[in-house]
Amino acid sequence: MTDPLEPTPIIAREKRTSIFKRLQQEVTRFLHVNMDSRHQRNGYYLVIEMLWATFLNAATTFNAAYIIRLGASDQEVSFLTSLPALISIIVSIPAAKVLQRSRRRKNLIMGSLTLHRFGYLAIALLPWLKGLGLPQSSMAVATLILFTLPLQVFNIGFIGIQATAITVEQRPAVFAMRNQVFHAVRSVTVFLLGLWLDSILFPLNYQIMYLVTFVLSLISILYLMKIESDDQQSEAQPAGVQPGKVSLWQRLKNTLREFRENEPFLKFSINTFLMDFGLWGVMPLFSIYYVNTLNASDSWLGLTGSTSSVANIIGFGLWAKLIPRYGRKKTLKITALMRPIFPLVVAISQNLTAIAIGQVVVGFLMPGLGLSHTNLLLSVTPADKRDDYTAMYTTLQNVNAFLAPVLGTYISSWIGLPATILIFAGIRFLGGLMWTINPIPDPEPSTSPT
Repeated sequence: MTDPLEPTPIIAREKRTSIFKRLQQEVTRFLHVNMDSRHQRNGYYLVIEMLWATFLNAATTFNAAYIIRLGASDQEVSFLTSLPALISIIVSIPAAKVLQRSRRRKNLIMGSLTLHRFGYLAIALLPWLKGLGLPQSSMAVATLILFTLPLQVFNIGFIGIQATAITVEQRPAVFAMRNQVFHAVRSVTVFLLGLWLDSILFPLNYQIMYLVTFVLSLISILYLMKIESDDQQSEAQPAGVQPGKVSLWQRLKNTLREFRENEPFLKFSINTFLMDFGLWGVMPLFSIYYVNTLNASDSWLGLTGSTSSVANIIGFGLWAKLIPRYGRKKTLKITALMRPIFPLVVAISQNLTAIAIGQVVVGFLMPGLGLSHTNLLLSVTPADKRDDYTAMYTTLQNVNAFLAPVLGTYISSWIGLPATILIFAGIRFLGGLMWTINPIPDPEPSTSPT
């Protein structure tokens, strides 16, 4: 029998719900959020979900170190960057078409994110399959790459959700707060995970890390499901009406014609491609250089990730106030030219302490680039065809992310890592100049300077 003095399950559940609601009321009151306003409520959910998603993101900081410790080759490490980009090139435009015509668009977007995160559950279980005689490092690389496939659907669809869930005026504040929450949680989590990984036997340390952060990341999806947006089908045909059959070649021609005719979007994509080429070219080389050449420990990786995140928190707060004053275009031009600072420090110093300091400096500067770039991307993608344009943009940038690491790894095999990093630092600088050489007309009215 149930003890009459004990609360019934229903009463206990109502009590827990009441505590949760009171906590939410206190948080929203502190943030000055009106939960009766749909746009403010959406902004709140976008910020809170980031808190829970960041735990798994912090764990991904150690992906490269994990597969290196499993015995991965330099080429396998570069595959973590290049092959997901190749997958994105193939699936982005078809995924956009599926999203445009889907009647259950939101469920499809959230389901793809959930499936992607289950990849880390698979990663956590892999070491238990060692008895099968399968190469552990190759299996880990293959799993990480395979589960990027559903992430492409989410990445394309989430742009539309963000664009309509909050107002244009809200974007700088909400994006800045999302990033501040991300870096606040990440700074602590990455530091603690680094200590954890150094203190527990491998690979159990990584298994527990991936399992725990995977479970926490699922809470973020619950908050994303609460968001109410106007991101609906944007096809000219009504839902359920099948358009006439169009050949693949004709669809490609139509896509390229639209791409050329939208000058702001075309210039934005070209500038971003050239700016990011220097970034992607050496992205996989940093982890190889830190672990294999400079003998960095997991604790050092965690500490540098933590201090960089703290710098980002301050940077996002600072740039959220500066961008409305100076404009997103001017901010983008200036911060893009500062991007080579970090690879220069890595290539010239060849010292872990100097590299950690360089990450902090860049942590203050790069939020200005991220905020201005994201806001401008939303401005140059037409609302009625945002999925299509996002897919075109994603495809072009992933051609970059596929080719640049392959080239970077090839060059490094000839001249070594420091010289390769130095070359791509110069490419970053030339790419940053594009925002001045190839300026973008602003298609979207704004209350702030552009």
